[in-house]
Amino acid sequence: MRPRTVRDMVLGQGLPKICIPIMGRDYSQLLEAAHFALDQDADMYEWRADYLTEAADQEKIQEGLQKLRGLIKDSPLIFTLRSENEGGMQTLSDPAYGNVNASVIESGLADIIDLELNRDQEMIKELITAAHKKGVHVLLSSHNFEETPPKEDIITILRRMQELDCDITKYAVMANSESDLLILLDATLAMKEKYADRPFVTVAMGEKGMLSRVEGGMFGSALTYARGKESSAPGQLTSSQVRYIMHLLHQ
Repeated sequence: MRPRTVRDMVLGQGLPKICIPIMGRDYSQLLEAAHFALDQDADMYEWRADYLTEAADQEKIQEGLQKLRGLIKDSPLIFTLRSENEGGMQTLSDPAYGNVNASVIESGLADIIDLELNRDQEMIKELITAAHKKGVHVLLSSHNFEETPPKEDIITILRRMQELDCDITKYAVMANSESDLLILLDATLAMKEKYADRPFVTVAMGEKGMLSRVEGGMFGSALTYARGKESSAPGQLTSSQVRYIMHLLHQ
């Protein structure tokens, strides 16, 4: 696996990095959530821009990025515009989704841009190319909020993402049982040992999958998401809880 260096942080090497999502329906809520996140023990931050009421407004997005960059300074920042069928708050057409993400890439204010695998493939390829030209890393993601697919399907999806030349791959599934958690971890280990040529992220969402958020790194996952002022997905722990348990496990 070839790690990716994002500012001064190396992703895919050492302990998994901890990311706190920042959400707000307007700038006031956004900045309040950002100040809260900065007081937590995180390595990087994610702006979940789909929570913004005017998420399709490129000028509003640019202003929000500038405000966040001023606060988090040199910490790595992920920009994410999550659609409703992927667990987000917005339903944007492919053209609107593409335009917002293209403007974020062009700004250079985000270090990593999260793009959804299940969007128009030509648009995604164009955004990946544009991001790389600007020196922006691409995290390609997919989410299954219903179930945990078979191990082979998880691996197939992550390998398909690699073929699209992104920098980081991410697949999150819903764990409805302890067996689901084991399937996800088994697939994660197989990716680490046989297939992954770049950093990847796996998550088992929900209470049954909580262990994946603190133990996923032992199986190969390079990043975990922790709760900020509010959770962005089921089963998130606080950053301090995640770091404490990870250090115990990796001693």
